[in-house]
Amino acid sequence: MDVLFVSGIADDNQVKAVLDDKGQFQYLLNGSSSVAPSMEKSREFRTRRFILAGANGRQRYAFPFKPAVIFNEISDADTHGQALSRCIAFCKQQGVPVINPPEAIKNTRRDQVADILANIEGVTVPKTIRFIPHTPEDVKAHYEAHFCGPVLLREAGLHGGKSLTRIENAEQLEQTLYRFAIDGRPYYMSAFKDYKDEQGHYRKYRIVVVEGVPHLRHMMVDQHWMVHRTARPFMAKHAELLNQERALINTFHKDLGPRLGQQTEQIAERLKLDYFGIDCHLDKNDNMLIFEANANMNILINSEPTPNLWESPIAAIREHLKGVIQARSQV
Repeated sequence: MDVLFVSGIADDNQVKAVLDDKGQFQYLLNGSSSVAPSMEKSREFRTRRFILAGANGRQRYAFPFKPAVIFNEISDADTHGQALSRCIAFCKQQGVPVINPPEAIKNTRRDQVADILANIEGVTVPKTIRFIPHTPEDVKAHYEAHFCGPVLLREAGLHGGKSLTRIENAEQLEQTLYRFAIDGRPYYMSAFKDYKDEQGHYRKYRIVVVEGVPHLRHMMVDQHWMVHRTARPFMAKHAELLNQERALINTFHKDLGPRLGQQTEQIAERLKLDYFGIDCHLDKNDNMLIFEANANMNILINSEPTPNLWESPIAAIREHLKGVIQARSQV
C-alpha cells in the first residue's frame, strides 16, 4: 500500500537549506505537520512524498503508483495559501481519501479558529482579528474598534513566540509599535486572558487530537505568560513540576483524557481535521483556554536525548495515526 504525503513551499517561494552532521544539504520546509519522517520505517505501508508550490494549479499529475491515501502535511494557512489551493485541485484529481483536507486547513488562521470554535461548552478562544496595517494609526484604530484591555500583537505566519508582544492599553500600544514593520504585512491582535495560577505559574498543555481523541504531548510551566521551550530550564529547577508532567502523561488516557473527550470531539468536528494540536491552559474544572489549534505543530519530532518522558506519548500518537491511515485506505 502506498501513502502519499504532500507538503508545500511557502508563498514567498523560499526554502531553508542546512548542512547536516555529514556535510550534506538538507532542505527544511516550514508550514508542515512533518508526519512523513515518522512513518518512513512503517511496515504497514510505503511512504511516498510530493511537494507542491506556485500559483498555477491546472496541471495534471501521474505517478507510477496509485496512492491508497493522501496525507496532506501542508498546515500553515497564513504562509502556504498557494500550496493549499494547489493541493485542493491535486486531491480532487487523485480521487482517493485525504487526511487533513486542504480545504479545512485553509480555515485554521487564528481569527477563523476563534470564530469556528465559539460557543463550545468548556472552551474559550480569545477574540482575534487579522488585519493589514499600513501606518501606526491603522493599528491603533483596530485596537480601539475591537478591544479595550490587554491584547497580544503578532505578525501573521510567525511561530514560537516570534514578534509576539503583550500590550496592556492604548497608551502602551503607541509606545510599542516602533518594534513592528508596519508596511502592509498581516498582523493578528488577540484579547489577552491572564491564566496565572495561585502559585504564580503559567501552565500550557499541548493536546494532540487524532480523529477527535485527545493525547497529551506535553505540559510546560513557567513564570512568564509566554510559555515555550524556554520553560524547560525553569521546570528543571523544580522537580515537583517535572513530576506533575510525568504523572499527567502516565495517567492521561485513564483520567484527564476522557474528561476532555467531548470538547476535543466537538473541536475536531468544527475544524474538520483528522490530526492537529491544541495549545491551551486548563483550569481546575478542565475548562480549556485555547491559544491556538491547528495542524502546524511539531508533534512527532523528539529532539531530546533518549530515553525521555515524551517517547511514550509520541509513540501512542504515531500508532493512532497509523491506524487512521490504514482505515482510510479501506474506504
